[in-house]
Amino acid sequence: MFTHELVEWMVKAIHVAVIIVGAATILQIWGIQVGPIIAGAGLFGVAVALGAQDLFKNLIAGILILGEKRFRIGDWIRVEGTVEGTVESIGFRSTVVRRFDKAPVLVPNAKLADTAVINFSGMTHRRIYWTIGVEYRTSIEQLRRIRDEIEGYVTDSPDFADPEDVSTFVRIDRFSDSSIDIMLYCFTRTTDWGEWLKIKESLALRIKEIVDGAGTGFAFPSQSLYVEQIPSERPEIFVPPGAGAETEPVAAECSE
Repeated sequence: MFTHELVEWMVKAIHVAVIIVGAATILQIWGIQVGPIIAGAGLFGVAVALGAQDLFKNLIAGILILGEKRFRIGDWIRVEGTVEGTVESIGFRSTVVRRFDKAPVLVPNAKLADTAVINFSGMTHRRIYWTIGVEYRTSIEQLRRIRDEIEGYVTDSPDFADPEDVSTFVRIDRFSDSSIDIMLYCFTRTTDWGEWLKIKESLALRIKEIVDGAGTGFAFPSQSLYVEQIPSERPEIFVPPGAGAETEPVAAECSE
């Protein structure tokens, strides 16, 4: 089945072919021999082809992009180290990608054909991958309650994909430097960015309620310093040399 972009290319190619055939017909009517002109154009075309290899390479790459359906107009794509944005048009030589700051970027088709292209518009679901750190004073019962309630919310909410269709995990993951970490790995049904942000916000608020309801709190980076013994000796009295009896002794400063 022909895509909209491929049809546009075919229409452009037909326009060019009609113009060439029409020009040849008019020349023939005027009595001008077209054969020698075509032969000369062929030699000229060989010379041009040698100097325009990149042009033909991009042209063929554009045909491959459309044939493979790597992306279509309106798709959100990312080419690592090159561009990320929305495809606006696919031309004979280059593709116009509109970045999210609304700046257009013209990318040669050859680069898009030879480089890995991430097409986010092809996502079936959208992922949420969080690490939730709770305080070390959290008991085992509290950890289990937090894990079970988060898992229950994700499983029962219609906003999230069924665990049978996608990977879904809520697990006590590890003991970090300042927290006990709970891993949350799930997918939303929607791939729309705005809707996804709303679902993330609701999930964050619910997790806050769950952690507070369990009687514990979120951890934050911290360090503890333990001193085994504090020196009990008093600092020595410093008496300046040559000081008389009336001179009061001065205590030497000691910094810890």
